[in-house]
Amino acid sequence: MDEWLDELAGALGPGAVLRPGSDVLDGYEQPARGTGGHAAAVVRPASTDDVRATVRWAVAHDVGLLQQGANTGLVGASVPPAEGARPLVVLSTERLVEPVEVFVDDRVAIVPAGVRLSALNELVAAHDLALPIDLGADPSLGGMVATNTGGARMLHDGDVRRRVLGLEVVLADVDPATALDPAAADRPTVLDDLTRLRKDNTGPRLSSAFVGSAGALGVVTRVAVELSRRPREQACALLAPVDAAGAIAALRVVEGALGTLLSAYEVMSATAVEMAVSTLGRRAPWSEAHPAADGRVPEVTVLVEAAGPSHVDDALAAAVADATASGTVLDAVLVPFDDAWGLRHSISEGLARTGTVVGFDVSVPRSELVAFRTDVIARVAEALPRAVVADFGHWADGGTHCNLVFPDAPPTPDEREEARRIVFSTAVHDHAGSYSAEHGIGPHNADWWTAVTPPGDRALVRTLRDACDPHRVLGHPALPF
Repeated sequence: MDEWLDELAGALGPGAVLRPGSDVLDGYEQPARGTGGHAAAVVRPASTDDVRATVRWAVAHDVGLLQQGANTGLVGASVPPAEGARPLVVLSTERLVEPVEVFVDDRVAIVPAGVRLSALNELVAAHDLALPIDLGADPSLGGMVATNTGGARMLHDGDVRRRVLGLEVVLADVDPATALDPAAADRPTVLDDLTRLRKDNTGPRLSSAFVGSAGALGVVTRVAVELSRRPREQACALLAPVDAAGAIAALRVVEGALGTLLSAYEVMSATAVEMAVSTLGRRAPWSEAHPAADGRVPEVTVLVEAAGPSHVDDALAAAVADATASGTVLDAVLVPFDDAWGLRHSISEGLARTGTVVGFDVSVPRSELVAFRTDVIARVAEALPRAVVADFGHWADGGTHCNLVFPDAPPTPDEREEARRIVFSTAVHDHAGSYSAEHGIGPHNADWWTAVTPPGDRALVRTLRDACDPHRVLGHPALPF
């Protein structure tokens, strides 16, 4: 392996190949949550040509390439397993960061895959633009494509698939026997589907197939994304619905009142809010000392955000008044933007400080959210009495972070598996939902892809991979397609 790595380092130059033998690889081998494994090395290409050379090298030597962006995913797809059948090298896109092209009048940016979401938004803010994907983490653009992230403002701004105009992707369609032959320099293929056009009906958009593909079909090197104008005004309110069903009823009222001004509708369970308040010192919107209007702490709290060009405060106040008058809301308060989102974004840390979190990001139709939540709480109480359900999520688009917190001691492997079975089966089999709302496919949910994806769909995806990566060198070894 050392000789092969020498060969790759010689082709890519200084700093491109990181070898084992120190703690330098730890950050690439361990995920944001959970446990990782071990990589034979880390390669950090700095250009599309570097990526092509890396793919040729991997195919020639039968080495797996595990693409990794910012390593913020939660399904294990960006870190190596503990062991594998062949050497596995992490392909980090962190040096794929130049150039970033911004076309202000088009509201389009063409961005290398390693650029972080925060870096892009900082750059385009000078032009009053943004890529309006609001996430708790700070992913890379390539990772966002691989998982099709959505975030808290998806109902207003769409997910990554909605924002992608085109991609540049390096395939792994090269013959191992000729991979390193200079005469075979036309392989691997570079799919160049980058465009600034919003309207181009000249055939299927090939880039669409790579969004949400978990890196199995190719290495995304550049992304063309549609930007939005930053809202001139934003306003927030916290609602105390009469119960969880009241949160859905209030959503209907608020949607009708605000229309396109409604930019976020986040529902936080009392348990999740309490964990954030008690561990981080956040101000509680309602508590035993300061309850909602009927004298109790509500089952859920709703964060409503409105965004638009002008008079947003007035519009939100009127919408909140409508919700209160409808009888779906016990109490409501307009709050500063930073206070509202500070509470919402502190929940994950509050849960982690309370105990060991086993988290799931699932989705169901909005009309099923209350029943799904009720069923999960009851089934967890019966099967996993040590666990506490602390859920929160983007109820306006059907997404919910169904977290189980084990306060006293970490869960056993059997308890983790039972938690996964309860949440996934309740979402998929009982409430017409999905086991993966945003984080895509990885070893944590690969078996569910196989179990619930129709045979025809599975065959078509595998046929596509046969064309793009016939030797299966790309993506996590546990991917099911």
